[in-house]
Amino acid sequence: MTGNTHLSLGVAAGAFTVAAQGLATDVGACVTAVVVASIGSILPDIDEDGSTLNNLLFRSIKYRSIALAILGAAAVLLGILKGLALWVVLAGMYAMAVAFIPHRSFTHSLLSLLLVSGITYMAEPSYMWPLAAGYLSHLLADGITAGGIPLFWPWKKRMGTKNIGFSIRSGDIVDKVTGKVAMYGGSIILLYLLFSGASYDPLLEALRDPVGAFRYMFRS
Repeated sequence: MTGNTHLSLGVAAGAFTVAAQGLATDVGACVTAVVVASIGSILPDIDEDGSTLNNLLFRSIKYRSIALAILGAAAVLLGILKGLALWVVLAGMYAMAVAFIPHRSFTHSLLSLLLVSGITYMAEPSYMWPLAAGYLSHLLADGITAGGIPLFWPWKKRMGTKNIGFSIRSGDIVDKVTGKVAMYGGSIILLYLLFSGASYDPLLEALRDPVGAFRYMFRS
């Protein structure tokens, strides 16, 4: 699927985690969950030069793989020499490992999902589930494309719904519709969750006495 569709699915995955973890009462946690899930939804394509993630990170850099490997090596060295947290070293090692691999190989597997989720948990436990949900949404989406994914890498056999006679092509109408439904559906769910527990008394009071509400907002 296209990068835009994956990003939209990440928003929907973020909405799912907000609902599942009961984060709607905390706007900051809600926004963070959606952002983290969105990052997770495009992370598997870090192995592709023209992916959404790499365009964000390395837009003006010609040799994306070399830049990613250097960043990973720097993280490992800094982590060891300066005694940084273990997750920094592991994240650097992961970046080095995926810098030169073929597209839709290791990063599109359950093993990569587990590793990324584990590193995220070490960095910040509350980020693990949103990131894992976003990452999983990417794997599921690519799993219904004609190319499939090596879900059980290092076993390289690509798997997906093509094995049961159903698949779609990246960029086709189904891909585009899926992206729109995920984005609008996820956004609607988020808005519902955010406003479901809100108190409307201040708004009603402001409607009854707008002048008084204005003075209250700008009181010295």
